[in-house]
Amino acid sequence: SWVQAGDWQNAVDNFHPGHADEWVDITCPQKAHTFALRVKDDSMVSPSGAPSFPEGFILVVEPEMDFAPGDFVVAMNGDEEATFKQIVKDGGDWYLKPLNPNYRMKPLGNAKIVGVVREAILKFK
Repeated sequence: SWVQAGDWQNAVDNFHPGHADEWVDITCPQKAHTFALRVKDDSMVSPSGAPSFPEGFILVVEPEMDFAPGDFVVAMNGDEEATFKQIVKDGGDWYLKPLNPNYRMKPLGNAKIVGVVREAILKFK
């Protein structure tokens, strides 16, 4: 499926476990519920270079991994909307931080971390 790297967008899970539009080879270890999403939008494009996740990148997401400050994550709010950001902690509060300075950081609030990004892949064909 895909994940918006910008504002919250409706998350649609069109696939049953084991089904996909395409398969990708990955180098990181995977577990039973590891999944992949394609990035849409430009909030995770860094003007200063790597890490940067332009539209079209494929993210390998591990839902069975605990997140830590600085990790790249997929988060879902109570309205079943998802986004892709970097998770940061300031004092006792968690925030979802874009890499593109044209976007604002958002408090995690009641949103849940769906999974930690383990690998990013750019496929040309």
